[in-house]
Amino acid sequence: MPTHHSASRYQEVGVRTASPMELVVLLYDAAIASLQKAHEEMAARNIPGRTRCLNKATAILTELQATLNFEAGGNITLSLDRLYRYMKQQIFQANLHQDSTPLKEVVNLLSTLREAWVSSAESAARKAGQPTDAGPAALNPAPLPLSAAESISSHFSNLNVTA
Repeated sequence: MPTHHSASRYQEVGVRTASPMELVVLLYDAAIASLQKAHEEMAARNIPGRTRCLNKATAILTELQATLNFEAGGNITLSLDRLYRYMKQQIFQANLHQDSTPLKEVVNLLSTLREAWVSSAESAARKAGQPTDAGPAALNPAPLPLSAAESISSHFSNLNVTA
């Protein structure tokens, strides 16, 4: 069996068994990887490759935005919505002006959010008595608890966004 097929199946099983918090981390990982690849494609002047990568990152942000629960999420949901809109605008500007500087900012923002979600997932797993030494992929926390939302909210103070 080819290695690529095995890796693809392993990844598919990981996504299917992931908790909601783990899925958010996986989406952030995919968006970051797409933006980094877009930067490479931009440097190589590969317009179709750049466009494909930027479209994938934008689609991921749109999906993250679409899953926000405004009724239950409060201010954190509104902040995430604004931040996702801002990041999509930055991606559009990077593509329009063929400038990777906005992409670097979006990668930094996504990395900060990712760290917050990983930290929250690990905290939720500890509270549930689950092991956390295998990293975020081994966690199976409950949906985002209030303490996790507060933890993620505290990371917003570190983000310099004027959206």
